[in-house]
Amino acid sequence: MSDPSDGQRLLLTALFAAWVIAFGYAFYAFATTIPGGGGFVRGMNRVTAYLGWQGIAGMVSIALFAIGRGWPKGGAVRRMAVVPLAVAMLHVVAILGIILWARATI
Repeated sequence: MSDPSDGQRLLLTALFAAWVIAFGYAFYAFATTIPGGGGFVRGMNRVTAYLGWQGIAGMVSIALFAIGRGWPKGGAVRRMAVVPLAVAMLHVVAILGIILWARATI
């Protein structure tokens, strides 16, 4: 397997930066969004802002994983490219767990 090109390294770096920005901005958007609406849906725009940015971060993590597969097996870059995808999967599992727990307590 040949070494990745400079273009692939630049793409990987840009995708990592985009993932960090989207992941971090999800928490910022949740914290700074003013709850709107009334009654049952009050504050739902905060949750949708958070989940929207986490969705973007999840899509970028899939691209990171795919680009990371181009590096040699066992390499640090290849292992590091799995981290964003693992974090996205943990988010999905946590959200599903919260939904199932909420349904079970009703």
